[in-house]
Amino acid sequence: MTLYTQWVTMGLMMGSGLMMGLMLDLYRVLKARFHMWGWVVSLVDLLYWAVAASMVFGLLLWSNWGELRFTVLIAIAAGWFLYYSWFSNFTIRLLRVLLSWTETLCRVILRILYVSLWLPLAALSMLLYRVGVGLFRLLRALFFRFPLWLLSPLFRWLQPLRERLAQGARPITRRLQRWKEWLRRWLSGQRNRGE
Repeated sequence: MTLYTQWVTMGLMMGSGLMMGLMLDLYRVLKARFHMWGWVVSLVDLLYWAVAASMVFGLLLWSNWGELRFTVLIAIAAGWFLYYSWFSNFTIRLLRVLLSWTETLCRVILRILYVSLWLPLAALSMLLYRVGVGLFRLLRALFFRFPLWLLSPLFRWLQPLRERLAQGARPITRRLQRWKEWLRRWLSGQRNRGE
C-alpha cells in the first residue's frame, strides 16, 4: 500500500468516525424528542450499527480495497474522539434548534392548510347539506302537502262513498284472502285433504 493510499484511508476513517458520532448524536436527539423506548430503541440501534458498518466497509473498500489494519481502527476511534471533544455539544444544540424549527414550520403549514382548505370545505358541505334539506322540505310541501290540503274537502266529501265501497268490497277481499292462503299452503305442501 502506498503512502498516499494510507493517508487517504486514514482521512476517510477519521471522517467515518466523525460521521458515526454525528449520526449517534442525531439518534440521541430524536430519541429524546420522540420518547422512543422498548423494541423501537433496539431496532434503531441495530439500524445505526448496520449503517455505520456498511459506511466504514464501503469507504475502506473504496480507499484501499478493504485492507483492515490496526491503524484503521485507531483512525475511526480518533475521528469519534475528535467529534465528541470538539463538535458534539454544538451539534446537539444545532439539531435541537433545527428540529424545533421544523416542527414549527410543520405546524404553520398544517394550520394554513386547515384554515385555507378544511374550513371552507366543511362550511361548503354544511351549506350544501342545509340547502338540500331545505329544498327537500320545499318540494315535499309543494308536491305532497299542498295538493293534499287542496284536496282535503274532496276527501271529506267522498268519505261516505269510500266507506260504502269498502263495505261492498269486503266479500271479494275475504275471498281473495282465502284463495291467497290456500295457494300459500298448497305451494308449501300443507294442503288439507278436504280441499
